[in-house]
Amino acid sequence: MDRFKDKIVFVSGSTGGIGYASARRMAAEGATVIISAHNIDHVNDTVARLSAAGLKAWGVYYDGTDMVSVEKAINDTVARFGRIDVLVNNVGGTDMRRDGPVAGLDPAYFEAAMTIDLKGSLLATRTALPYMPDGTAIVNIASISGMTGDFRGTLYGMSKAGVIALTKYTATQYGRRGIRCNAVAPGLILTKAATDNLPEDVRAVFALQTPLPYLGDPDDVGATVAFLASDDARYITGQTIVVDGGMTCHNPTALALQDNQTAE
Repeated sequence: MDRFKDKIVFVSGSTGGIGYASARRMAAEGATVIISAHNIDHVNDTVARLSAAGLKAWGVYYDGTDMVSVEKAINDTVARFGRIDVLVNNVGGTDMRRDGPVAGLDPAYFEAAMTIDLKGSLLATRTALPYMPDGTAIVNIASISGMTGDFRGTLYGMSKAGVIALTKYTATQYGRRGIRCNAVAPGLILTKAATDNLPEDVRAVFALQTPLPYLGDPDDVGATVAFLASDDARYITGQTIVVDGGMTCHNPTALALQDNQTAE
């Protein structure tokens, strides 16, 4: 497929995981991808790797905790290429040592969590919009944490719920200009960060609650991002597409009872 031929695609946090998978997928379909992250050495290495594969890539510094750098990264891209055809807001995450249950939350951490997970996406979108012509698309990376509850990660869930709301408001306000905005809400995806930090027994719990017989990898999300960013999704806007292998689609008893019946 050549769905992104001559398109300029900006992906934040794109040196690894979901961001890299999304950028690589769209580059493979003809895009010039802007690789951005806070570690400029990783940015340069990623650009070199994509270029060595015959793909078109350019790198820029982007620190999701520093709104000046967010705005500058978008403006530098526009200065070089003249426009942005696809914006993927991928940067996010919180420190689970500080992001616990409601009663134990550190109030001083609230602003930092909301900045990297929500404010950065808002500012990148706000800065890019004047340079996004008719027929362009924004894809925000949300999370099922913004749709379900958990025993920790409260601020992360709150911020990702905000990303889902931002998606709807952007789609509503800029649809008449021909700009679409959608979100992707992944479940557990086996990025390097997940495999490095989640013990095997925790991953097994996720697997038990997932109808499909495997957990997702970054390419599963990257394919969904590419679909939403492409003209194949030209009549889809304001939506949040869940990519979790069906983990949130069923009653809690369903799989356990089904597995027991199968075992019998």
